[in-house]
Amino acid sequence: MAYCVYTELANLTGSSLAEAVLTQIITFADYEIDAVLRAAGISSANSLDLKAASLNLSIAGVISRQMNDGTLPKRIKIGGMELESEPSQAIAFYRQAAMDILRNVIAGQRSYRNVIRKVNR
Repeated sequence: MAYCVYTELANLTGSSLAEAVLTQIITFADYEIDAVLRAAGISSANSLDLKAASLNLSIAGVISRQMNDGTLPKRIKIGGMELESEPSQAIAFYRQAAMDILRNVIAGQRSYRNVIRKVNR
């Protein structure tokens, strides 16, 4: 089951990539989330945390895809402002945001487990 859906990703990024491509990007992001949680011994987590992590990793995936296929604009004009894009920094930012969420999920689950173990002793 996907933690987010392609319409959410398309709305957040403004991407015109096809639904199938966005869905593949989301699937890959979700595989990464599952791997991190599985390595920490966690089988379930808050669905909103997972959605946020998935969207962040997926946004990084969209930027990476656009960087690789040449469709990422070099400059963006918003009103009177002109911004120059630095895709590697944006990718790192969104990946870090996702990993921070997952670290918090893992820390929260481990704290809860430690309390249960102490009470059961």
